Amino acid sequence: MKVSVVDDYFGTIIKDEYRNIENLKDSSVINWFKAQDGYTEKYMGQLSDQKLIASQMRLYFSNDKPAISRVKYTNNGSVFYLKRNPEDSIQKLFYRQNVDANDIELLDPSNFQKDLNKEFTINYLQPSWDSRYVLVSLSYDGITGSSMIIIDVKNRKPLPEVITHAEPDSYLGVSWLPDSSGFLYLYLPVLDPNDENYMLNSSTVLHKLGDNPNKRKIIFSSSSSSQITNEDLPIAKILSNNDNYLIGYKASVENYWSAYYANISDLDKERIDWKPLYSLDEKIYADYGYFSDKEFVYVSGKDADNRTISSFNLKSKGPKQTNILVHEKKDEVITSLYVANNNLYYTTSRFGVEAFLYEYKGNHEEKIKLPYITGTIELNSSSNESENLYVNMDGWTKDFTRFIYNNGLFNLDPLSNHQTYSKFNDFQVKEIQVESFDGVQVPMSLIYRKDMKLDGLNPTFIYAYGAYGESMTPFFSPIFLNWVQNGGVFVVPHIRGGGEKGDSWHEQGMKSKKSNSWKDIISCTEYLIRNKYTSKEKTVLYSSSAGSVATGMAMVERPDLFKVFIADVPMLNPLRSEERTNNASNYLEYGTIKDSTECMALIKMDPYVNLKPNVDYPASLIISSFNDVRIDPWIPGKFVAKLQVYSTSKAPVFLDVIYDAGHEGGDTMEERIKEYSRIFAFAFWQTNHTLKI
Repeated sequence: MKVSVVDDYFGTIIKDEYRNIENLKDSSVINWFKAQDGYTEKYMGQLSDQKLIASQMRLYFSNDKPAISRVKYTNNGSVFYLKRNPEDSIQKLFYRQNVDANDIELLDPSNFQKDLNKEFTINYLQPSWDSRYVLVSLSYDGITGSSMIIIDVKNRKPLPEVITHAEPDSYLGVSWLPDSSGFLYLYLPVLDPNDENYMLNSSTVLHKLGDNPNKRKIIFSSSSSSQITNEDLPIAKILSNNDNYLIGYKASVENYWSAYYANISDLDKERIDWKPLYSLDEKIYADYGYFSDKEFVYVSGKDADNRTISSFNLKSKGPKQTNILVHEKKDEVITSLYVANNNLYYTTSRFGVEAFLYEYKGNHEEKIKLPYITGTIELNSSSNESENLYVNMDGWTKDFTRFIYNNGLFNLDPLSNHQTYSKFNDFQVKEIQVESFDGVQVPMSLIYRKDMKLDGLNPTFIYAYGAYGESMTPFFSPIFLNWVQNGGVFVVPHIRGGGEKGDSWHEQGMKSKKSNSWKDIISCTEYLIRNKYTSKEKTVLYSSSAGSVATGMAMVERPDLFKVFIADVPMLNPLRSEERTNNASNYLEYGTIKDSTECMALIKMDPYVNLKPNVDYPASLIISSFNDVRIDPWIPGKFVAKLQVYSTSKAPVFLDVIYDAGHEGGDTMEERIKEYSRIFAFAFWQTNHTLKI
């Protein structure tokens, strides 16, 4: 399967020995993938631990209480949500007229387009401002593009139109018009990843209820400004139902965007008069900004590593005058901003592992006392005028819990899951800082059983990411905690490239500084071994997507340090990233081969390129989703092909191909259980560990 190509990058010669695997239209390449998957199935299917682990995981979700998610309240108190009963495999859409009313089923996805014989799941929902309608987005098998339908709540029936060429779950959802007569969404003209125009020429369009779905009025696109190209994502939003303005983002994979604004009344005109609202160099954080009368209030990273909350007057003439409302905090990064009851609420995070909530009103900020210490806080409100602030709290061993905050009091949301997991009562969480190779202190989270012994015999699952400024904040996952239940240590090193210590933490782990990310992993692993949490024979290194650049290079640079390497839909060949159809703006994170300095950094950070022959590499399980349009299957495929030839350790190198999933993996709980029970069984097998039943 080896067809070499030699490339010259600014005088640096790189031999790409498996370039032919990039051609997924070649039948011999497809047959190679099938043979690899068959080889993996032959051996992995024999692992008895997989069945046992899967049965343990199913027990976590087999109690008599339903699982509830994607809860959306409206201003009149009605609530929409997804619910999966213990006997169901997928979630259905439900509605309550008020939070204490009875459940009313609005949609069972298994009844949608039954003629296609596909298992649709709901990936997004958004009720209209007046609760008369709810938009639902459905997809299957990770295929690009969703189908959107609108349900008439009173009649409990969908309207005739089915809207396609959209992915609201990925691109800031939809925005209902203030009178609920229609909505805005991002239209994606080309959904075929093999088409050269894939993900180009997207635009925000207006759909009026009852109209032909193919009758799209373009609201915001590359024609709205010379600064927007056909590669950008022009996403227009209505932030609250009483706003006078639309906002249009020039969105990207990075955390700071530029934006425009226009009068909502322009929606009735032939052409919308978009005006610049702020530029990229003003460092206004993603979509955390709101119109407040004549002011625009936002989260800013301008001259503030941990960010501020600032505002400016929309009507002032001359140079923009900013007013700092909340100054930068030491060791706390401002992570979100919401409006409820016309007051500002914002969250902060300390080192990515402890979250705080603040209220700002009357030119005064106050830290709100939480029901308990928590690692992650997510906020929601139905509108700027909503009396309630919805506060979701999450932690490593504390289940995701929803609260309703009103008049200074937290009340448990009746729709919160209220699950109990007695198996996890004896788990210990430890938050530490580890000195990295250059003296920098790297936060690291450890979760383990209280009866664990520091004898170096504990299999240790190291889950690192470190990309796009995304923080690995605490999350409750019975699936990952199964590793701990069975006697392992679950570790999350908060490496550079993430956002745990502010914007500079991200910048220190990208492009030419990307090596900090994988060297942080190496330092944290050495700490774990040195302090007898584990040993070289018990270490398992795991990541997915962009996180695999760092973990892949940690494995390549220090193969002696890891017993097992697992990469899920991984980016293991960033040097060739720009050859992908859907590269989008990812070059902003990795770098581009068009720039000599950034190109050399890409070569240095590429796990596939840096594999060396005749090296004892660890046992490896590489997982590829064949419908993945973010990480093309050829990327993990090339890595496996090269690793199988180069490694001399005789440890297995498996390519596990999932043919009915996209980048996010399986849509159902059973699919996720199947994937992670296999991952854990492989890791326990290679670390020679006996499960603690």
